Amino acid sequence: MKIPFVYNTLIIFIAIGLIAVSTATLSFFSYYYTVGSENPAKTSLIQSNNKLALNYRDRIEQKIVDNDLILSDMVDVNEPREWPAMVEAIKKADLNVDQVYLLRQGKNLPLYPPYSDDIQKQWRAFRTNFDVREIDWEKLVPGQPHHLHKERKDNYFFATFILKEASDGSRILVCYQMNLEKITALLDKYLRDLQDRFYVSIVDFENNGIYSQPIPRVPEYFYETRFRSTLYKWILQILPRNYNEIETNLKNQRRTNLFLIALSISLIFISLAIIYNGWKRDRQLRQLKENFISNVSHELKTPLSLIRMFSEILIMGRVASEDKKREYYKIINNESDRMSRLINNLLDFASLIRGIEHKHFERTNIAQLVTKAVEAYRYEILQDGFQLDLKKDPGIPDSFVDPNAITMAFLNLLDNSVKYSGDRKQIQVRIEKSDGFVNLAVVDKGIGIPLSEQQRIFDKFYRGNDASVRGIRGSGIGLAITKHVAEMHGGNVVLESEPGKGSEFTLRIPIRTSLEESKS
Repeated sequence: MKIPFVYNTLIIFIAIGLIAVSTATLSFFSYYYTVGSENPAKTSLIQSNNKLALNYRDRIEQKIVDNDLILSDMVDVNEPREWPAMVEAIKKADLNVDQVYLLRQGKNLPLYPPYSDDIQKQWRAFRTNFDVREIDWEKLVPGQPHHLHKERKDNYFFATFILKEASDGSRILVCYQMNLEKITALLDKYLRDLQDRFYVSIVDFENNGIYSQPIPRVPEYFYETRFRSTLYKWILQILPRNYNEIETNLKNQRRTNLFLIALSISLIFISLAIIYNGWKRDRQLRQLKENFISNVSHELKTPLSLIRMFSEILIMGRVASEDKKREYYKIINNESDRMSRLINNLLDFASLIRGIEHKHFERTNIAQLVTKAVEAYRYEILQDGFQLDLKKDPGIPDSFVDPNAITMAFLNLLDNSVKYSGDRKQIQVRIEKSDGFVNLAVVDKGIGIPLSEQQRIFDKFYRGNDASVRGIRGSGIGLAITKHVAEMHGGNVVLESEPGKGSEFTLRIPIRTSLEESKS
């Protein structure tokens, strides 16, 4: 007798399994998207706070720049007789100025105020912090304010300096020494209205409080931004005062959603259990009927009945095991990271190629750019047991380059040194100025590169033939990216390497003092 389809044991179990899996999957995605719906709100809040901090930072800097322009208009270098009155007017104005100096290139004494015993100590203190010899007069744009912000043992030093050209063709540098207390008062004026809603602080690079106490960096809603051009030794920090309340509400909402989802899952599985028990009871009744029929027909049928029964059991046992499924999940999880890294590197490379005609050159100090990248990468390298040494020549000039491309090229060189260092985990980064170039060198003491491969390693997708290289992760496009960055800047990459003794890659970038030169 043919058993109806609905009562087939395998079909019933498959149906229940599908319902269970579907329920679990839907519950997972329900929770995922429920929690995910929190993220846009949280992200929006964080972005709003970030924009707020940037806005206040820009407002403060704009106020300082506006004051600088007023100061520039108040000084006429062609009227020496009016200088005393002009300086007194500047000191009395609400422009944060302590003293004004007028300097001429190559002179050790100020044009104004006239050098005397009365200003000797004051002038010496100014010169200690403002070294005229460090100023590149040729790069100063007449009428454009520049800022100097230094840390001292007991205080901070601020100065604004503007190059002016007299009617006789001489060039005079007007220097305004700023007052710390007045600068702090300016900060308080602009930041005071934030105090009701945010913890607000301004700190230096060592996290010393300048305005209010430093804010802990642990909370998720904390944001900090560095002043870009004026008070560039300081960092503005903000944190919502109710961040604990926000986080508590999100956690409570998440728990509520999880409880409701868990309750739904429980009700569904309870319903499935009730259905299963009803089906099992009905099956038992039908089994009794089948047993009766079987007993009657047993004597009438051949051993074919037994063969058929065992074949059904074998068929039921061929369902894929959960262990096998978990093994596949683990393999997918382990391999997804490698694929992601390769795809990202390919996308970076493709983006760089597409950007040939859309270079984003801007005035950048490569030494500062690389130093920032090294510090961001240092922790990860030290965690892997590396010794990282950074050396840079003083006075590396600014140049027009694409900062994102330079950073990408440098990190590719640094990442290669990490991967191919072997047991000798010593890396040195050098930044030097030579013959109109900024030389950025990354030196390791790793496995080295054979002479026969030193040209081919810059080809796209090429990797060394040595077995030790093949066993190391990589896509083979990092050095191609670096070479392309060098060439798009009019430079090149120099390699010195010897197997077993390490490698030295030098990214040579020509110094361009104008945007037109960088595009040529």
